[in-house]
Amino acid sequence: MLRRRRRNKLWCLVLLALLVPILVYSYAEGPPSGVTGGFGEPTCVDCHIGTPLNGGGGKVTITAPQSYSSGIAYPITVTVFDSVQRRWGFELSARTQAGKQAGTLTAGSDGFTQLLTPLSGTQYISHSLSGTRNGTTDKGSGVSFNFTWVAPDASAGPVVFNAAGNAANGDGTQFFDHIYSTSVVSQPGAPPPSVNANGTVNNASFAPGTNPLAPGAIAAIFGTNLNDGSSNPFTSFGSDGKLLTMLGGASVTFNGIPAPLFSSFPAQLNVEIPEELAGATSATVQVTAGGQTSAPQTVPLGPDSPGIFTIPPGGTGQGAIQIANTAIFAAPSGSIQGAQAQPANPGDFLTIYCTGLGAVTNPPATGAPAPSNPLATTIAIPQVTIGGIQANVTFYGLTPGFVGLYQVNVQVPAGSPAGDAVPLVLTIGGQPSNTVSVAISGP
Repeated sequence: MLRRRRRNKLWCLVLLALLVPILVYSYAEGPPSGVTGGFGEPTCVDCHIGTPLNGGGGKVTITAPQSYSSGIAYPITVTVFDSVQRRWGFELSARTQAGKQAGTLTAGSDGFTQLLTPLSGTQYISHSLSGTRNGTTDKGSGVSFNFTWVAPDASAGPVVFNAAGNAANGDGTQFFDHIYSTSVVSQPGAPPPSVNANGTVNNASFAPGTNPLAPGAIAAIFGTNLNDGSSNPFTSFGSDGKLLTMLGGASVTFNGIPAPLFSSFPAQLNVEIPEELAGATSATVQVTAGGQTSAPQTVPLGPDSPGIFTIPPGGTGQGAIQIANTAIFAAPSGSIQGAQAQPANPGDFLTIYCTGLGAVTNPPATGAPAPSNPLATTIAIPQVTIGGIQANVTFYGLTPGFVGLYQVNVQVPAGSPAGDAVPLVLTIGGQPSNTVSVAISGP
């Protein structure tokens, strides 16, 4: 590299002696590639002689992100400060710590910057002829060059930006111009949020994401980096009386409509599908976290998507079903930690907790709790079978005071089979729910 620097300096001196007018015009249009001062490269001081590097009383700065995320476009600014000079130039590169090209540089739209011929696989960007801006009067605050950098994959590691700035005196020669150099490092940051393909599902049934979801239903969104890394199992209501639309640093939109959040984890967000999507057959879901937004994923929609909650969550096994007007679950005694449980008797009334039962009368706004007077009942009438036997349905609608939670009250048929895991299925609008179990005592 030392040999290369000597060759560059000798070549510049020869050109200065023989072709000063041509050289001045050429370098006004842009410097040669590879003079940023980074990774053993020379700087423009090898040709602009008379003042040592960084000895002119000014400076050059680079404005770049402190951290970057893969594939994101960032604005980059190089500013040359020198209160006594008249023309301006720079050259910059973006490389990994191993000296390899990192990301992609793109010239700005103002015409003041340009890409130079790559050198050994490295991109260089510099001023253009118009970018030298002879006679600029705002020299005290610096003269800036703006362009764009698209970040590489975060696996590239730290990215080093090297820049050399030229504050020229404008006398038509290469003598006594002021050359400055600097560098900054951008660290790889957290990757952007990513929603799994078909990763938005009914939060009760966990049916595959290819199944349509009903507006107003409680849904689970699965993916990676979905929030700020925190665990937020509980939400709250805002001053407008509706569930928060940001939780754990995450927010969700369906077709651009904010979705209320029930809970927020790095790999799962639980939300209400906005009621405004009624009648739509699909929607685009996106998650924003840490100032970054996920790529869009398509979610199929439909008028009904019944799902019965289970204990524990997952869509199979013991249903979230209580003996009506009690806190007792219709499950084998002692089977649910921290809760009362006992088998229901034939003739008992049960409350089935579910979601996705579609349109209701007296509907609440998205994110608002269901009313109690009058009640919000489903437009369609659900059917319930217990052990394959039709049960008498006595109520169907939203649970007062809750968001997106439906309940269906039924009476256990007299001929229901007995057992700790009697199958129960709910059907509405021709769409069956997941099959859950309920405990029924013998005669």
